[in-house]
Amino acid sequence: MSLDHRKGAGRYRLVAIDVDGTLLERGRPITREVKRAIARARKQGVFVTLASGRMFPLVEELAAELGLDTPLLCYGGALIVDPVVRQPIYRRGVPLDLAREVIQEARTQGLTARAYIDDRVYVDVIRPGYFNYESLVRVKAIAVGDLLDFLADDPSHLAVDAEPERTRLLVAEMRVRFAPRLNVTTGHPLLTEFSHPEVHKGAGLTWLANHLGIPTSEVLAIGDDWNDLEMLRMAGLGVAVANAHPDVLAIADAVVPSVEDDGVAFALEQYVIVGSGVRGRRSARSRDLPIPDP
Repeated sequence: MSLDHRKGAGRYRLVAIDVDGTLLERGRPITREVKRAIARARKQGVFVTLASGRMFPLVEELAAELGLDTPLLCYGGALIVDPVVRQPIYRRGVPLDLAREVIQEARTQGLTARAYIDDRVYVDVIRPGYFNYESLVRVKAIAVGDLLDFLADDPSHLAVDAEPERTRLLVAEMRVRFAPRLNVTTGHPLLTEFSHPEVHKGAGLTWLANHLGIPTSEVLAIGDDWNDLEMLRMAGLGVAVANAHPDVLAIADAVVPSVEDDGVAFALEQYVIVGSGVRGRRSARSRDLPIPDP
């Protein structure tokens, strides 16, 4: 593959794409334009992975749709899974004693905590009238009666449900309560997420790059929310879609069109695919920033 360092095309050998709000809009399928751009990048030998707060089965179905075979970052980097053999190659859970503290704090505030263990989700109870009931059904959550009594080992991931207007305030509250003992963030309007203090997408992506023998300077990451901040900071090029949270836009090296305008496709065409020209409405909506010389 020929390299064009001035434009960046061919410079990035590993691309990590956040899912919700970046790869796809909630409730809508991946667009044909995004699928085509990912296929072109992979055809040129670029490793493409998904980096999500989702559990593996929900990331796996998207990876299969895109034909990806690079290990996938799940639970915000707490679990990295080889999708070919469907086996974890890295994991680091939430320390059990801290997981219990989070669950108790959630109860104190009248909130529901979720414990993710491998591919399953556990909660105290599932109430049909609960505001996030459909989400619990979608992930096939299992009611165990008492989550504190049920947990016997470190969960892979932990989250607390809250209504959208409360989530970011809850993240701030929980950071005061648990930092630096836990990493507290969000990538979903209804979930405050907890992980080991050394676990985030940036650390997971660094581990994966090392595993693949790729320097971080040759990594491109695309995201939109707080749980993408570390990933964009560590990458050789951190890209935000235009609909990203202001904190993400502020630290991004480049800003591309929004998810609804196929920002992922634009980023791949602009920075990854050799010989690609940026076309159509995506180009017109771009707020792209120049790549610094290496």
